[in-house]
Amino acid sequence: MKIAFWSPISGQSGTTSNIIITAAMASLVDRKRTLLLHNQFSDNSMERAILGKGTGQELFEHIGLDSLSRNIKTAELSEELVHNSVISLYNNGIHLLPGTVKGHRQMFEAELLVSMPAILNSINQYYDLVFMDLVPGTNEVSVRMMEEADIIAVNLTQDINVINDYFDRYHLPEEKTVYLIGKYNKNSRYNLKNLMRTYHCLKHKTAVIPYNTEVMDAVIDGKLINLIIKDLVNGKGDDNRYFIKKAKQAVEEILGTWLKAGGII
Repeated sequence: MKIAFWSPISGQSGTTSNIIITAAMASLVDRKRTLLLHNQFSDNSMERAILGKGTGQELFEHIGLDSLSRNIKTAELSEELVHNSVISLYNNGIHLLPGTVKGHRQMFEAELLVSMPAILNSINQYYDLVFMDLVPGTNEVSVRMMEEADIIAVNLTQDINVINDYFDRYHLPEEKTVYLIGKYNKNSRYNLKNLMRTYHCLKHKTAVIPYNTEVMDAVIDGKLINLIIKDLVNGKGDDNRYFIKKAKQAVEEILGTWLKAGGII
């Protein structure tokens, strides 16, 4: 199952942290074999949030998306090749496919437009869930990957201007779309209950990832998955229990949408 995390805007909805959180929860709670990947060119935010600030591109020269792009040109990707191209996390339950180290954006994106459908078709055989963190907006590669996705998680904020703009400009297939509100503040006047009254499309297919100071610090420190594992096991503090509860519900919403669409998990 291929799940695209995408946002109409950049840097406000917490898309990268949202996808790491939900992928980790799917692996930890639902015992799903999970892969994380992204199509960013010069932004390795996903790698830094998981592996730490000292994560340099030189670590990924012979693995990652570049490795799969090279090899898909000659044959379907074997399970061994895929596993040799990823970084294994959490007792091999979560895998991270690093992004590109190429120096030319146009060349990178042109290659991905050709190779990504075949790459996704191959790796989807080896994982229960493939989580894809996409460049926001109208990026051509992102649009192509959303077409390939089984589910699209649209990452929004509580800003009604952002939501209005999304529904005005974009028309994604509703049957495979869920909505995820990141950095969520339940005390806002624009809480989920009130937003669903205004935007009927959000009803019964929207989840939230609450704002949590520890989580934001863990993203900066490169310890996000470690924090989720610790909180899941210990469940200390009301804020953390609330956060974990909502993160679990986000996974349930995504998987539930796939089941409603006739998918098999």
